[in-house]
Amino acid sequence: MRLDTITSRRLSELLADSSIPPTHRALWALLAQGEFGLVDFLSLDVRDVTGRKLRAAGPSRYGLTEMLVPERASALLREIIGDRSEGAVFTEGGRAMSRESASAAARQHAGCSIHAFRNSIFRHSAVE
Repeated sequence: MRLDTITSRRLSELLADSSIPPTHRALWALLAQGEFGLVDFLSLDVRDVTGRKLRAAGPSRYGLTEMLVPERASALLREIIGDRSEGAVFTEGGRAMSRESASAAARQHAGCSIHAFRNSIFRHSAVE
């Protein structure tokens, strides 16, 4: 079985591409560098993000409930949260982003599955 992955270079290009909505770029940065999965990140409320930390509703597969926000994701999170004090972190058209929408955007903008971002953390940590 072949894992769908994305290279570090391609990830950097995608995160810097201002033609891609910042909501998707922030999600990709968290998936590639974070400790939680897609559903955990899509479930985040603005109140779960404080400074450089975020708190998930439940534990990650490693048993963690909090994580430091990776530097790449921090600025993007500030941009998409803005001055909101509550509600879903990841939104589209004023509504919480769905798993289907996140998957479709990965295919459209990055040409890969949404899971490629999550799988890449293992590949990059072994190589870099």
